[in-house]
Amino acid sequence: MADIIIRANVKNIPLSVKKIAPVLDLIRGHNAQYALQELKLVNKKAAHYAAKVIRSAIANAENNFKLDPSKLTIYRIWATDGTKRLKKRGHGGAHGRIRIIRNYRANIFVELRYGA
Repeated sequence: MADIIIRANVKNIPLSVKKIAPVLDLIRGHNAQYALQELKLVNKKAAHYAAKVIRSAIANAENNFKLDPSKLTIYRIWATDGTKRLKKRGHGGAHGRIRIIRNYRANIFVELRYGA
């Protein structure tokens, strides 16, 4: 049986990519269920969202493809920029200027590989 790739994503989470990337680096290449156990020990807000997208991909594999979740490994996992929310007010910047407040959001994508 050839390798099967299962995909899932979570969009517009209220964190920047810069804060999510180190958490994703911890679990890349690991078994999916082992990665969920690791993420429970990480004291970061990004770990909650990473676990959410992995659980979603595992559920896709079980329900859509009838695959055994113990044989799933994290093939690729990455974060991209989401929409930026600009607030109508600002705060002081250099030389007496006003700087607009930006709220960053991110998207997390995961691909799980099923292999014997």
